[in-house]
Amino acid sequence: MRVAPDARVGAPPHGDLADAPARPARASAVRTAVALAIGAAILVAIVLRFVTKSDLWSDEALSVNIANLPLHDLHAALEQDGAPPLYYLLLHGWMRVFGTGDFTVRAMSGLFSLATLPAVWAAGRRLDRRRSELALPDEDRSTVAWAAVLLLASSPFAIRYATETRMYALVMFLVACGYLAVLRAFDEPTVPRLAAVAAVTGLLLYTHYWAFALVGVVIAFLAATAIRGAHRRAAVRLLVAVGVGCLTFLPWVGTFLYQERHTGTPWGNPLSPASGTSAAILGFGGSTRPLAWGLLLLVLLALFARALDRRHVEVDLWTRPGVRAEIAVAFGALWCGLVISYAGKSTFDPRYASVMFPLFLLAAAFGVAAFQSRIFRYGVVALAVALGFAGGWKNVSTNRTQAAQVANVINASAHQGDLVLYCPDSAGPDVNRLIDSWHGLREATFPDFQSPQRVDWVDYQRRTDVSPLTFAEQAIGVAGRHDIWYVWSPGLNGLRDKCERILDALGIMRPHHDRILEPDPAYFEHAGLVHYALG
Repeated sequence: MRVAPDARVGAPPHGDLADAPARPARASAVRTAVALAIGAAILVAIVLRFVTKSDLWSDEALSVNIANLPLHDLHAALEQDGAPPLYYLLLHGWMRVFGTGDFTVRAMSGLFSLATLPAVWAAGRRLDRRRSELALPDEDRSTVAWAAVLLLASSPFAIRYATETRMYALVMFLVACGYLAVLRAFDEPTVPRLAAVAAVTGLLLYTHYWAFALVGVVIAFLAATAIRGAHRRAAVRLLVAVGVGCLTFLPWVGTFLYQERHTGTPWGNPLSPASGTSAAILGFGGSTRPLAWGLLLLVLLALFARALDRRHVEVDLWTRPGVRAEIAVAFGALWCGLVISYAGKSTFDPRYASVMFPLFLLAAAFGVAAFQSRIFRYGVVALAVALGFAGGWKNVSTNRTQAAQVANVINASAHQGDLVLYCPDSAGPDVNRLIDSWHGLREATFPDFQSPQRVDWVDYQRRTDVSPLTFAEQAIGVAGRHDIWYVWSPGLNGLRDKCERILDALGIMRPHHDRILEPDPAYFEHAGLVHYALG
């Protein structure tokens, strides 16, 4: 009697024999598809970091105007502006080489943002090794690294500041580099590695003052590590390195203290730490709230959860090892800065949270690995990337300012000698950048008829304590026999209704006027335009 081959003892079923060669082929096809998707995402990320239809809004135009000054005038300009000098020095050199066009002045930020991607990849690889040391289940050796790169590549927060002529892309790059430098120095605290920590510390302090909060929390963490006894030698040496980096800031201390006494943030109201934290998280999602809260959920998973199997996640309310230190430093820096700013009656903007954003994103990427199922991980990251690029596309397709609308009317209708008046002064830099210089127009700002190219924040509340009627009378005198073009934005810089009252006062003195444009709140920076004819 003949026995069918499939009936022999130990022989696999016919279906398994057919499927066996197909499994490696399917796995290879999946790997190829994933690689192509990652490549496409990174390509889109590169494009989005250099493309936007928006004109430069006021802060960007102000950055260009300050950085375009001769170097010997830069210090005095920054005393009025309230910022540290590094970004402006870099932008000054950049513009000397590449020019001052909108794309050109933003491209430096785009390059910093791109350079952050490999830094985050390297940091993610170290976290993948940490997962391996903790014996956490993981089928992929680069889960955290790739998740971190893709989350950063598609982040609408990172994309926005890659396309702004401001220092925040540089801040994120330095924070990512500083994190890597600290980890490497913990491994082996050699002089070159400690020098890198000192250098990044100094560069951060010279880039944005919120770096003080981050550096302060890092110092506290290192001190606690040294006292606790674990890695004491490395922690002590790192404390010295960070201290040396702080010492490099000494030449700027006098200017910083002057700015603290006389500038501040008169353009906004203080936010409580709770409100500031919520604003920061929402800012990380751009215009996409599900992305913001999804990233926060991933951070919480990184802190509290681990995979049991492909279908189950275990939660430990006492937290789990992994990225506890990174999360503590990130949120410690945010809360430290928020408490200090609230106590000092200073405002907060989500962009200041760039000092914690790379650590926050790395923690979120670590949270992706809380799921053991590879398909589920891919799905979570793909959803985050899709939501991120949707927010990033809005950055490409939206104009942040009404400056072009205002300037187009003035360029088409104003005559030589006419007076363009701005209230408040921060409404001036972006419109001024777009007004044709050959028109021979005169331009002045509230409160003291200065040039619209810069904003003087020194003792701002005292200087703006000007009667709207008095200012309007002075403007009529300055205009003489010429028309007035009044560019105004409501509610800025703590002026309440002063700009509106100036508008009304000018209307009484020059009854022949036309409200050409109204401020449109749909724009990030909105402004109206009123034309006061001589009569």
